[in-house]
Amino acid sequence: MRCVLFSSAAAAFAQPLHAQTPESESIETVYVTGSAIRRVQGETSLPVQVFDEQAIKKTGAANVVDLIQRLPSMQGATPEASTIGASNFGFAGVSLHNVGENRTLVLLNGRRLAQFGGQTLTGFAAAMDLNAIPIAAIERVEILTDGASALYGSDAVAGVVNFITKKNTLDRDISANYYAPSDGARESGASISAGFGDYESDGYNIFVTVAADKRDELKAVDRDFADSAIVNFNYGGQRWTYFNGSPSNIPGNATTDAGELVSPALLANGTCPEGSAPVDRACYFDYVPHIQLYPERERKTANGSFNLKVGDSHNVFVDALYSRTESISKIASVPGNLLVTAGSPVFNQYLASLTEDDGTPMFTDDSVVFYRGADLGQRISEDTIDFYQAAAGIEGQLAGWDYNFALTQSQSDVKGDIEGYPGAIAFNNALASGLIDPFTGPGGQTPEGQAALDAINYKGYWDGGVSRLQTAEARASRELFALPNGNPVQFAAGLSYYKEKFRSRPSEFAQANLDDPVAGTPAAGGPGTGDQRFGDAAAKVPYNADRTVFGAFTEVSVSPVDWLELTAAVRYDDYDDVGDTTNYKASFKVSPNQSFLIRGSYGTGFHAPTVPQLRASLQSYGVTASNYDCSAELAAIASGLDAVCKPPQTQYDVFAGGNADLKPEESRQASLGFVYEPMRSFSIGADFWWIGIEDAFGQIDEGEAFANPGQYPDAWTTFFDIGTGTTYVAYNQTNLNTGKEYYSGIDINALGNWETGIGTFRAQLAATYMMKSKAQLEDGGAYYENIADYSFELDEVAFRWTGRLITGLDIGNFSNTLTFNYKSGYRDKLTTVDGIDDAGNFNGLTADVRLGVDDYLTVDWQTTWAVTDSIDITGGALNLFGQDPPLSLTDANFQIGYDARYYDPRDRVLFGKVSFGF
Repeated sequence: MRCVLFSSAAAAFAQPLHAQTPESESIETVYVTGSAIRRVQGETSLPVQVFDEQAIKKTGAANVVDLIQRLPSMQGATPEASTIGASNFGFAGVSLHNVGENRTLVLLNGRRLAQFGGQTLTGFAAAMDLNAIPIAAIERVEILTDGASALYGSDAVAGVVNFITKKNTLDRDISANYYAPSDGARESGASISAGFGDYESDGYNIFVTVAADKRDELKAVDRDFADSAIVNFNYGGQRWTYFNGSPSNIPGNATTDAGELVSPALLANGTCPEGSAPVDRACYFDYVPHIQLYPERERKTANGSFNLKVGDSHNVFVDALYSRTESISKIASVPGNLLVTAGSPVFNQYLASLTEDDGTPMFTDDSVVFYRGADLGQRISEDTIDFYQAAAGIEGQLAGWDYNFALTQSQSDVKGDIEGYPGAIAFNNALASGLIDPFTGPGGQTPEGQAALDAINYKGYWDGGVSRLQTAEARASRELFALPNGNPVQFAAGLSYYKEKFRSRPSEFAQANLDDPVAGTPAAGGPGTGDQRFGDAAAKVPYNADRTVFGAFTEVSVSPVDWLELTAAVRYDDYDDVGDTTNYKASFKVSPNQSFLIRGSYGTGFHAPTVPQLRASLQSYGVTASNYDCSAELAAIASGLDAVCKPPQTQYDVFAGGNADLKPEESRQASLGFVYEPMRSFSIGADFWWIGIEDAFGQIDEGEAFANPGQYPDAWTTFFDIGTGTTYVAYNQTNLNTGKEYYSGIDINALGNWETGIGTFRAQLAATYMMKSKAQLEDGGAYYENIADYSFELDEVAFRWTGRLITGLDIGNFSNTLTFNYKSGYRDKLTTVDGIDDAGNFNGLTADVRLGVDDYLTVDWQTTWAVTDSIDITGGALNLFGQDPPLSLTDANFQIGYDARYYDPRDRVLFGKVSFGF
């Protein structure tokens, strides 16, 4: 018996368009992602990319995150680097065609998985965390690059990524690998897999994979393209500098009576202290040398399957997965505000004597000092993610039907510990005691002052959440009858029931329920009245919510003539909180001969908002990613709210919350493509895809809100700093239906192999050409586009071209692979910069520039030596020539100098692998 499963985009080289099988050999039909009908055909009416185990090995990927996020069809996913400073607990997702992680459905063996337990109330990370899936357990990956809501329900707007794990095999293997970039991010891993029981002869099979890997941190100071918030560059024949510093410095900057931020150290010495640079009369802190580019990470996974043969036609199965991911991310010491009262010893020592040139005192009233708590050490986040999924069921053939029934429970449990964060009230009380000096440099506190800082440094649990999914699914398919031409009418139907639960778990400190966070003393004034975290004070509101979804679908496939296949599917879903919906999909496949086919589809989709997006209370949501000035328009809004703006080039506090009136997204999808195989050793194909989304939910981008504050009156609220008693205007990022979004492009695939005089040459090209990526920020508003042009309003870019060319040459026991990875260039974010001379001194020039971010091409190489039938040794290099990421002036991430969302900072990565079968 042989299983036939081919795809035009398969990473395994030169699969035929129509598989030829000897008549004496039986063929096993299979379920292919995107259809509930068991089928034999290779190419289907939907574009499905298939990567088998050998193809995965040839990518050189150390883990599933690297494997999936580097594919040409993937854009817009959250990389691990975004963990730095973003409080996302190490989440790494998958996004097809830049449409979004929460619109790309991830399956394990065809079944849904629980969303990430650390998802936020804005919908960020409301998807599957790829860290949970061990690459050693994967038999193949199927990627449907077309919407599939008519079969799978919500979340499948952009497409589906289905991980199929190994089972029913007696293979046994021990593997080890080591990845070695220079100066950090070194990664090692090992796995063991073993099968027991021959399914056909013994009637059962157990297959287990256990794996572990560990990666060191990568520090910003170890990469010269990303080691400072000061970026000097040439543009238009002139030398320029860009500085993304923080006003919270050590020694601190003080707010004058006129509201200006000044540095007493700069005024006294004429220069800024080491590690900072002048901005007007203040000294802004260069935080970048104190952050990571990649966090430290350790993962442990165990995956197993049990299959029991019952008679000749039935199989009882149990699949289970457990994973634990632990990551440690570090950023610069905590910034925040301290209140120096007029007449205090600190005020009299540093501020009372400072005057303007005309003799006017700068300080007569209390002053808010923007301070950096360097003597508390770095801010450290230690995150732990426990994930499990267990599925049990029965499948087989009964009365002419192929059936499958399964019960599944899946859970993502996220816990985040912090260190280096004091309470805001505790810090200001320590200042008022006279023990702490905010105008001395790092290490300058007295022993008593350092002891006071150590006493308020909170170390412990901060926040987390649990997401749980319970499902019951049943489906069946069969040939109903034959048409007059002898072709069968194939039919499938299914029922599903999902129960989704989410529980946020902020600590007592995060909820402001403690007067002394370190000692754990309850707040005397009751919940929500205690101390809050210094620098980004928050009183988080815990919430619990759940939803149930009932679904039913049917699918029919017919071939009225031999060269035409028509398929239609309809699905009904009933949500207990957002109502019901019916979606459909129709597709066709035309095969006029054995070497050519045309396929296409059209359908509708549905995407329900997450439970937190609907029900979470309005609450603090950190601070803005970028620094902003207070425009006259924003100052007027602040005054109307009885609040004030923050000093120039400062991060603002952010609030967010659920919106009970948030409507579900509705979508339409279409595709049209072809596959041409002029010979058995070569094929080429292309698929055009299009997605339109109505009532898209999201938030007004912070950059757009600050650029045009009056255009978004509901985007503003207030933040009360409990440490200083100051009320600031704050940005309200609550969930909204923002209007419409459109995406389209072409996926291109070509593959082949040829026998040469020295061995077999293999080649595969996979590329995606983006044609449209545009979105509104408010219903009926303007559209903003971002293909090859960084959109300030959307705060992102979509690459026009992404591609990968994999070439290989097999010579005897040696398999050699050379891979070319490509991303096209784009226009960078509009940024204000200052002119400098050759010595680095300011020359008085300023300009608004948009850099041209260069095309990015890297080359990977690996060679595998099959020493024996059971021993393989692999050596190679990712980014063989050590190509640095291109310069970008974006401030969308903590990392500066390049865009960490799109490029890998590890430089050249040498790696080796050993695999031993037993």
